[in-house]
Amino acid sequence: MASLLIRLPQICTLFAHHFFPYARSKMNSRRDLAAAVSFFFLVIPMTFGNGGAWQTGVPVTGNAAASDQKRATNVTIEDEKLTIDLHQEFAAVEVHYRMKNTGGQVEQDFFFPVERWAESEGEDGGSAALDLEGYRISVDGSELKFETVNAKGEKPKAVKDKQWGDFKPGTRLWKKSRISFAAGQTREALIRYASPYAAAQSSVSDDGHSEDLYFRYSLSPAATWKGPIGKGKITVNYLHPRPEETSIVKPKDRFTKVNDTQFVWEFQNLKPTLADDIKIVAHPAYDTYPAHGEFQVSYEEQKFRADYVIQKNRYYIQHSDYDAVASSTLKPQTAPSASPQPSATGDSSAPEEPKTYEVVNIKGMSSNTWAEGVDGDGIGENITLTVHKPKPLDAIMIMPGYKDYDATLWAKNNRVAELEITLNGEHTFSAAIPDEKFSELYPIPVRGYTKPVETVKLVIKKVHPGALYHDTCISGVHLRVPLTRKPEIQAAR
Repeated sequence: MASLLIRLPQICTLFAHHFFPYARSKMNSRRDLAAAVSFFFLVIPMTFGNGGAWQTGVPVTGNAAASDQKRATNVTIEDEKLTIDLHQEFAAVEVHYRMKNTGGQVEQDFFFPVERWAESEGEDGGSAALDLEGYRISVDGSELKFETVNAKGEKPKAVKDKQWGDFKPGTRLWKKSRISFAAGQTREALIRYASPYAAAQSSVSDDGHSEDLYFRYSLSPAATWKGPIGKGKITVNYLHPRPEETSIVKPKDRFTKVNDTQFVWEFQNLKPTLADDIKIVAHPAYDTYPAHGEFQVSYEEQKFRADYVIQKNRYYIQHSDYDAVASSTLKPQTAPSASPQPSATGDSSAPEEPKTYEVVNIKGMSSNTWAEGVDGDGIGENITLTVHKPKPLDAIMIMPGYKDYDATLWAKNNRVAELEITLNGEHTFSAAIPDEKFSELYPIPVRGYTKPVETVKLVIKKVHPGALYHDTCISGVHLRVPLTRKPEIQAAR
């Protein structure tokens, strides 16, 4: 079972019951014991056997509107520059407006749209990301306040799920600000935010399903400003490690390919309509099932994890069927118990239980993490995996930091920023890992090496420093193996 904490949407690897159990609070004699209490917590809320369905991410965001009631305005958008950076689990958006007031002095309403799913009831979907993150608006360099208000008019419709029926309708909202314009004044507005990728997901027993992970940006609300957008440039950057998975679905034939990871659409005098709204699939739909055959897991005596991952016409086994050896390990520490009980003498102090950080934890068979055990940041410390069933690798999947119910522990400890990876002692390459909080294992593609992999050596070369501690943690490693044909599935459905 998994013990991840979600802040961004669930994406790109396996569902919760296929994940590793991740670490609880990290401890040593240098630390405040109070920070150590933690609980076993699954990333995806479906932890019970029968399964369920949920929605995650932000289904729609988009361009600013001058009014939510079709009121006239004298403010026009002379120039707009929109940049969409597609990260592994979210899109980072930055939009610049040069706006000119063609009339008299005015206090102009400024509405920025966002749609979110209905709040989940009970445990299913309760941890899903459902709103923009870090939304900020500034005008001429000064930050503005905003409030979130309900949008008037037509409400979103219920979304159908083949397995589970209708989801509840979502909610259309506005991030509302007010901008002062003098007569004839030109002002520069800047908006920044992160939008978790949206998807509908479900599980039945140990089987999992996710629809496409997508990002939507609606240009059409900008039609409420006076006249067309004078000129504009929209730049989409594919920044995650699998750019080949990404596609701009809408609008068709507007974007020009600059290179494999950048697409640009430039326009003049555009009065945007619904046909101009943008939809980008960052990661395609996938299904997961427990593996069988040589990778079948014994649930009576689990020694590794193994699952089929089916992504359209691409098929994989993702597993932790290896032996792991670390160059160093943090010594066992003591932490307060998650369920303190009064002692027989009436002492109500919490009993203490040892916490270990052995490298075997990265296989996913316990609720802890591996932490290197040397002084400093652990540069040069390493893990070597000896694979039991050598196969060519598509990717190495890694959780490059400390995952816990207490989300602050991720930033308090070092995260891996760069790994040197050596396969079979002969093929070496480096992988940079961004400083982001991941809800699922981060993929490091294996390119240009097709031999069966018997050993994998992971060497820490750089870290993102922890806010309090210098210990570098890794909370899980899976190996993804490509299959030449679709495996035989024994579905729970």
